[in-house]
Amino acid sequence: MNPWLIAAACLAGAGFLSWGTARLGLRWPLVILAGLLAAISGQLFLAARGQGGFHDLAAAIAQVFTVLPALAGIGLGLGVARLRGHRLAWRSLPGAVILAGLAAAAAAAAGTLLL
Repeated sequence: MNPWLIAAACLAGAGFLSWGTARLGLRWPLVILAGLLAAISGQLFLAARGQGGFHDLAAAIAQVFTVLPALAGIGLGLGVARLRGHRLAWRSLPGAVILAGLAAAAAAAAGTLLL
């Protein structure tokens, strides 16, 4: 499958989910998405780092075509929702979990690209 189609699907799916989450006032879908992105990007970081000096370059490419577009989609979806007057409560436990998951995903993605 074309990696650009995968990137577009990740961007659109994460954007729609984050926009819908903010619009409906829910937090749990974004908590789950942030946790999944943190887990996926962490595993891809470990695979790209490799063992014994062998780096998995496919993991770095997967990071670029899945996690980074999903993070961009979340930002885009939340930005559109905010422009339309729908805010997400960040000063709560779910908000902190969302921010921690997104920060972990972004840190693992940046670490993968720096390898």
